[in-house]
Amino acid sequence: MMDTFLSISAGFNKPYEPIDVIYQTRILNMSQQESKVSRRQFIGGTVGGLVVGGLAGYAAGVSTAPPAVAPGVTATVTETATVPAPAKKIKAGFVYVGPVGDFGWSYGHDRGRKYVARLPWLDTFYAEAIPEPEVGGAIDRMVAEGADVVFTTSFGYMDPTVAAGDKYPDKKFWHCSGYKRSKNVGTYFAEFYQLYYLCGLAAAGVTKTNKIGYVAAHPIPEVIRHINAFVLGARELNPNIECHVVWLFSWFDPGKTRDAAVSLVESQNCDVLAYTEDSPTTLQVAEEYQGKGKPVWSFSHYSDMTTYGPRAHLTGQVVDWGLMYEYILAYQYAQAFRSMDLWWRLGDGGDTVDGWRAADGGVTLAPVNTAIPENVRNLIEKRRGEMRAQIFEPFTGPIKDQDGKLRFATGQRATHDDLWGMDWFVEGVVSKLP
Repeated sequence: MMDTFLSISAGFNKPYEPIDVIYQTRILNMSQQESKVSRRQFIGGTVGGLVVGGLAGYAAGVSTAPPAVAPGVTATVTETATVPAPAKKIKAGFVYVGPVGDFGWSYGHDRGRKYVARLPWLDTFYAEAIPEPEVGGAIDRMVAEGADVVFTTSFGYMDPTVAAGDKYPDKKFWHCSGYKRSKNVGTYFAEFYQLYYLCGLAAAGVTKTNKIGYVAAHPIPEVIRHINAFVLGARELNPNIECHVVWLFSWFDPGKTRDAAVSLVESQNCDVLAYTEDSPTTLQVAEEYQGKGKPVWSFSHYSDMTTYGPRAHLTGQVVDWGLMYEYILAYQYAQAFRSMDLWWRLGDGGDTVDGWRAADGGVTLAPVNTAIPENVRNLIEKRRGEMRAQIFEPFTGPIKDQDGKLRFATGQRATHDDLWGMDWFVEGVVSKLP
């Protein structure tokens, strides 16, 4: 059988190295006889104990990678510690800010829930369309219904989730997209800024007006860095491109999204539209313009939305939350819970071959439209591979903000904290932050 490998990135607080540090995980069966098993066998519950070989992900933005690994070298670190066999099935609750039929954020999370629901040692249930101020009550109800672990999936759920951790010390909680953790509260996120950069390259390949638009949910660092990455990608190919932003102040509002998308096309002459909103509305608007003979393009967001705009769809950012939920819950099943900060980018959570990340992992691109010029498609694939290998980083200086202030000097790369606290627009964004 194959050894099980868990991969993490090389770390934010130093320049990336073209390596992947692999944390080797081995499994002991209940008789304590060592056997090598596949990741799938472990996840499926065919073993009784886990030997923990290092912690994947970031803790406060710092990789657990050993500092002495030289570039171009794959390191294997093995540390064994037996944990007890699990006594019972796990019950996991999921709280969604939108409806599971939004085809975006909540739909993607629920697909992840369904992916892990097949595990024989896991029961799942969910609550949908829970407004952020009401999440505390939803968590209480889930605990009352016997949840062992609760996943809360909106940024605004952060403080109530931490409070629930204090209130229910014998339960485990995971908050998606936040930064506050405690003894029984972890955080996780599938990060898209690299994919938005690739979408920016695609936008530059098809725009005729040199004006691109962004329909944005809320002015928080997550959305701001995605807008910035989109613009940086576009301006790698065409430094004359400018970006206009319309804010929704909502995660899911198809009506306001339609109005924002139309205004970007009609009032600003934008012909490529990206977005952070949990429906395919922006793509549908672009498809309607294509049907009228006006080339307007857009993207998928969180799930493959090609069918909502087959003529207008360029590519997009897609996440497989199932891989991350499987990873988190496997630790809980093995009674090896740790409060982690999992921040997956291209390659994280993916399979490895000879220590090299051979797949995108938990985040990836939607299908790439052949309407994008071939040379641009080739560049997209080149950058995609370089980011997966941690050779290329979108936020590498020199980078100026929209007021001309130098934010990252030549060769300087953004740290985890730089990205997590980003509150400024890059050069090329015309609109101002509210």
